[in-house]
Amino acid sequence: MVITVFEEKVVDYELTARIATEAFGSSDVVFVADRMKWLYERGFGQGTTVLAAAEDGRKIGQIALLHLTIHCGGEPCSAIQLVDFFISRDHRSTQLIRRIYKEIEQLCAARNIRFILGVPNENATPLNARFLKLKPLMWLQIRAGVALRPPRRSKLQYSGYLKSLAAQQAIDLLSGFKTPATESGLRWDGEILFDRISDPTQDYAVHASANLVLISSFRRTRGVGHTLLCGFFVRSPATVTSGSVRELVRAACHFWKRPLFVYAGVNNKLPKLPGIPLPARLRSPMLVQWRDLAAEKQDLSFDRFQLIDSDFV
Repeated sequence: MVITVFEEKVVDYELTARIATEAFGSSDVVFVADRMKWLYERGFGQGTTVLAAAEDGRKIGQIALLHLTIHCGGEPCSAIQLVDFFISRDHRSTQLIRRIYKEIEQLCAARNIRFILGVPNENATPLNARFLKLKPLMWLQIRAGVALRPPRRSKLQYSGYLKSLAAQQAIDLLSGFKTPATESGLRWDGEILFDRISDPTQDYAVHASANLVLISSFRRTRGVGHTLLCGFFVRSPATVTSGSVRELVRAACHFWKRPLFVYAGVNNKLPKLPGIPLPARLRSPMLVQWRDLAAEKQDLSFDRFQLIDSDFV
């Protein structure tokens, strides 16, 4: 039996979703082919490289590298984010894991990719650290709150389903909130952000005031429905107030008819993050790992990293 690791140019999404679901072996983790296709081809606007493992030509595992642009020191830098790493149970070995991670390093060197990011689960966290030398960048506190009051409609420019807008209308609305190069974090513009929230398996809503936009979605965790605040974006160079943030949170909760809201992330453009941190016994913080391949000293800090910057939403 010969196991190879290679760049998979054409992905069979139905097959990959089935293998991934079987590999995770949990009723809580089900991969959907349509979502994988969207994520890999459109989700972050710059495509995806899939490094696959196969035994005698039969796929047994993979890791997907989402291509990104990150603003750092006012300059755009190439990056990848690690997602969907799995190996079938019968083929897991330290040797194969090491080979896959080695391929990641070689690909980054060949394509002049500077940053590697990951928002791993508890199983992938030590692997990323051991084999790829990823370090903790930040911990995202899970925050929650309740918004009972309806929003003041006079303060809103739009609050509704993304799909209720024509594609160009949505892009035009979001384009006013593109991230400036002076803000350290993932680069978003109207078109890429529109693609990011066009997941065929989820519904998203957009809530916009004059200088702030919030993207939200309805989710259910442990049987409890809530409004998920996926990300805030500020119109540059405007400054927003705590009242503006509260107004859009109210708009989101009112739209989804779920007063309980959840947010995780950092955003230095907001005067205060919504909600209060949940105790660790209820939900541990999310770890963001990273590595700067162009610098020995790892001292980058992000002005903004929210759930929408990961593949979790």
